[in-house]
Amino acid sequence: MKKVYFFIIIILIGACKKESLFSTDYAGNLPKLDITINENYLWSPDSGLYVIGINGAEICGPIANYNQKWEYPAEIEYLENGHILFSDHVGLRIKGGCSRMKSMKSFGLYWRGKYGNNMLNYPVFKNSNLNSFKRLFVRNSGNDFGETHIKDISIISIVQDYGDFEFQEYQQCVVYLNDHYWGIYNLREMITPHHFENHFGFPKDNIDLLEGSELYPHADDGTVDDYTNTVLGFIQNHDLSDDFNYEHISNLIDINSYIDYIIVNTYICNKDWPNNNVKWWKDRTNNNSKWRWVLYDTDQAFQLNNVEHLWIGDLIGNYLLWPESKYSIPGAFYLFNNLITNSDFLDSFLARYMYFIENVFEPSRVELLIRNNQNRIESEYGDFHIRWSVANKSEWNKNINALIDFNNKRHEFMKTVIENLINENN
Repeated sequence: MKKVYFFIIIILIGACKKESLFSTDYAGNLPKLDITINENYLWSPDSGLYVIGINGAEICGPIANYNQKWEYPAEIEYLENGHILFSDHVGLRIKGGCSRMKSMKSFGLYWRGKYGNNMLNYPVFKNSNLNSFKRLFVRNSGNDFGETHIKDISIISIVQDYGDFEFQEYQQCVVYLNDHYWGIYNLREMITPHHFENHFGFPKDNIDLLEGSELYPHADDGTVDDYTNTVLGFIQNHDLSDDFNYEHISNLIDINSYIDYIIVNTYICNKDWPNNNVKWWKDRTNNNSKWRWVLYDTDQAFQLNNVEHLWIGDLIGNYLLWPESKYSIPGAFYLFNNLITNSDFLDSFLARYMYFIENVFEPSRVELLIRNNQNRIESEYGDFHIRWSVANKSEWNKNINALIDFNNKRHEFMKTVIENLINENN
């Protein structure tokens, strides 16, 4: 009889724990984002956002509804310590690339006049001075979903005070979807022309936002014409080893932004780059605007088995050391390979790289920043693991320790590489 009572108690405890995941009561330390939307907009086979369904599109994996760019009205509330910080009516989409196949999907929130307010006026990100937003990205951590769940935001926290490029601010939070616990998310800025308008004051309609190959780009917004005609057209007809030509190209592209962008992606060994996740932008109507770069989606970086993989264009290494090299696109490092023919650029690049190694990626600093992001979600991780059957707490800690171990080893490896390059070019 005692055994029977014991099993009944265990079942009841499990049931209570499961029920807690489907409650609007939340007493954790993270901000809470409540999303309320008509259930048909999520689960209907013909028009549901969250399902494979019967009216799908193809991005990665199966043809599925969740690959469509459908947008439906929803209501949101954003709370901290039980207090509502803002609430609004928004449009909601499923977002992401191949990460749309994950069980816990990313969302886009869109402020438009047809829903109510056409802008959110609230300082969502504590480290940013920005107080207004047209869009927000509620990210599932991409390819890092259920692994460390902090990789991309940790890389941003490491470089954001040093890198001269654009990036997406972040805020860790918990999401409830129609009163159901939906897990730990990273609330992020969204890289659209609105982002540059808000940060720099350039009219969004004047923004050219390019992506893909440096040699064969396509426009995410705007056109490729300015870049193709002024930058590529000049490089293809002029030798950048000549200081006069180099000075001209320096008036077209932000050299400091490009250098920092290349340094970070090559140091972290971002294997989903440069064949993917490449964006750069400018205001086409402003003569003082130069092309600048955007760091984003670094979920396939900081992998421990890639510590000694290296590809910095024609300078050192090669694409064969990139596991995804079969997907490498023509024109990867096209700008870089031309710029390094100029001695001033090469000296600046190597000196800046060593600065990043010694300061930005200094091991104790990197570990502290990674631990900070880990600590913010540690008390939430048990419920998250139960909800989505992701890595358990022990595996999660091991995965995070691997990020720190990667940087410790990468730091020494890259320091030797860059020191040798500096000596060779003196």
